[in-house]
Formats: sequence, structure tokens, C-alpha cells
Amino acid sequence: MQDLPASGIATSSATPPSPASPTPVVDSPTSVQERTYKLTTASGAEISFLLPASATDPAVEAIEAYRVKAGAEPVSYLVADVDNRRGNAPVDMYMVNVFDDQGRQLSFSRVTDVIQSWGPTYSYDFKWTMGDGNPVDEGVGAGLKREATALQNSNLDDAAPGEQTRIVLASADADLPLKVARVTVQPSGMGTEEEARPASWGD
Repeated sequence: MQDLPASGIATSSATPPSPASPTPVVDSPTSVQERTYKLTTASGAEISFLLPASATDPAVEAIEAYRVKAGAEPVSYLVADVDNRRGNAPVDMYMVNVFDDQGRQLSFSRVTDVIQSWGPTYSYDFKWTMGDGNPVDEGVGAGLKREATALQNSNLDDAAPGEQTRIVLASADADLPLKVARVTVQPSGMGTEEEARPASWGD
């Protein structure tokens, strides 16, 4: 559409304005919009993950369905693709820390931790209680407990040297920052953090 001059009348002699030059995008650590991260660990494992993972990811679908069934609060997921064929140490993805450009930290740990918190417990007075404190009858409680145990058992895998696997993590923070300044990974238990970089940065 042609811009009108201040008088509000368009004339045939008016020169159409030149299109504005696109603003260059600077891919810097303080304005990262990339959501795919990767790293090669000190032990030689190749790790990549989407931050956050979609709840429709096949590795997450059953877990998310259980969360909804259990009435638990929403979480963020992270699914790490671990290629440890050239590594010399097991990788368990102990923790991933995400920092925004204001210094706020969000932490992802193994999804088995949150599954346990969602599931019901059987108390000394022979009653089932959900993680939020609400009681449920025996049939529902026992069924949810079996489902939680099955999900936990299916998400216990680590990547031993020579193996490839997917490892699911979760964070209680359902909303991740729009700008991510830094991502660190503890790939093999509690210990030294290693930097994960946006995949678009290259090696």
C-alpha cells in the first residue's frame, strides 16, 4: 500500500519509499534464539538436544500423558541424544543448567525424579495419596503406582562407552526464557560442568 503524505492526498508524482534494509541478526551468547544444543564431552561422547523438547516427542509422550493423568503441574522436557561410541566413560546426563541473560538459572534432572514425585504413595494407615496430598481409592492408587514404576524403569538407561541412547530430563520450570545466555551439562554424574553450544555455531 502507498504511504500518504501529511495532507492525506496521494499524488502520482510521489516517489515510493525505498524498502528498509533488513536489520542484521547478531548471534551472540547474550541473544541466542537457537534451541538446538550440542557438545562433545571431555570423555568423547557426542550429545545433542532440543531445548525444550516437545511434549509430543515419542520419548516424552507417555510421560506427559501420565503427568496429566496424575494431575501434576506442567514441566519442561529435554531429550538428549547421546552417542557414546567414541567415549570412554558412561553418560547419565545427571543435570543440565540453563541460564538466561539476567542470570536466572533453570535446572533439568533425570525425568525419573519427577515421575516419582507425581506418583501416589501408600501410607502407614493403608491409604493411597497423590503427590499433591489428595487421597485416591486403592484401585486408582495401585494402578497409577504400577504405571509410574514402569515409566521409571524405562527411563533408567545410561549410555555406556560404545552405546547410543536417548535420555529424558525434566525441569519444574514450565516456561523457559526467550533468551538463553548459557547452557551447561554434567554428563557423567555430579561433577565438572561442560558447556553446550548452539548447533548453529558449528564446532
